[in-house]
Order: sequence, then structure tokens, then C-alpha cells
Amino acid sequence: MTVRVGVIGAGWIGKEHIRRLTETVTGARVTAVTDIDAARATEAAAPAGARVLPDGAAVVTADDVDAVLVTSWGPTHAEHVLDAIAAGKPVFCEKPLATTAEDCLKIIDAETAHGRRLVQVGFMRRYDTGYRQMKQVIDSGRIGRPLIVHCAHRNPTVPESYTSAMAALDTAVHEVDVLRWLLDDEIVSAQVVTPRSTSKRFAHLKDPQIMLFETA
Repeated sequence: MTVRVGVIGAGWIGKEHIRRLTETVTGARVTAVTDIDAARATEAAAPAGARVLPDGAAVVTADDVDAVLVTSWGPTHAEHVLDAIAAGKPVFCEKPLATTAEDCLKIIDAETAHGRRLVQVGFMRRYDTGYRQMKQVIDSGRIGRPLIVHCAHRNPTVPESYTSAMAALDTAVHEVDVLRWLLDDEIVSAQVVTPRSTSKRFAHLKDPQIMLFETA
């Protein structure tokens, strides 16, 4: 069986997913692509032999789309994921799932009402060999109970469109996910400290940011 995938968002990460689905993953085929930039959608769709559709809603409802991949701009994620749930189609959403807690809860409620799991978020670290080894060591108790976890997340470069809020929503969100999984514990408080910024940043960025999380 071949799963026919519709892709919403043809930026860098969207193109990379299309490449993997076309060249690496077996049992999948990209059949439809859309992007706010039609030329970019056409360029991304060509290697997969996929057709270009006008918007996300058209991708979700297309007869030749069995599953949906959301790689568009973060604030649009909730709309597309909710549409996929309403259509009863599995949806893989790049992080963040949504950019507000309210939208995340809407998605959870919609999936719960549907009656089966349809949504997966693009958190890949829990599938990484190194992280799985850490998980095994922590769960075994060989190092005792964790007291403090220190994470350092460094992007070599970011585009000028990268904002201070994206440091949490698009970057540190990986730590938020993997720490809850590694520790089997929930975060109950969060604090963000913004010390003096590096002179190497874009002028509009708060960089670095120090995020302090306390678990239950």
C-alpha cells in the first residue's frame, strides 16, 4: 500500500520532507503541494511529480491525499491540523503544533472527539539513538534520581525573519518535549531570562535567552 501525502508549506523544511518521502521513505508518495508562494510550490512539487493546489484546505480535501504534512508558517499550523482532523486524515505537523495554548487545546479536543489519534508533531529527538540511550540510563536508576538537567541549544545561523519569540516556539520547544519524555515528568513553571545580548545577533533579537523550567 502506498500512502499518498499532501504537503502544506514548501519552504526549506517542506522541501526536505518532500525529498525524504520521494527518495528515502518507502510506501509513501507526495501527490499534492501548496504554498503561499505558488512558484515555490511548483518548484517543490516537480521532483515528486506532484500537482500544485491553491491552498491548504484543497490539499486536505483532495481525493488523492491520504495523509497531510504541515510544514507551513507556525501561526497557520492549527488551522491545517484542525482541517485534517475534521477530514479524518492523519496529519504530521512540524513544530510548533500551534502558537497559542488555546489552539493546542482545540486540536486536542478535536482529536479526542474524533475518537482516534491522527496527529503527530515533528519532535524527532525521542527517536534518536543517543537520546534513547539517555532515557534507558535514567529509567534504570543507575545514576540515581535526576536533580538538574542542563541543555544548550545553538543554531549556527538563523534567517533575519527569525524572531525572539521563535527561540521558544521553534527552537527551545524541542527541549520542552524531550525533557518531559526523558524525565517522565511535567513542567509546572517556566521563566525566561534575557541577559545582555551578543553583538553578533540581528538587532531585533534577544540572544541569548535562558529558560528555567521546574517539573512536578
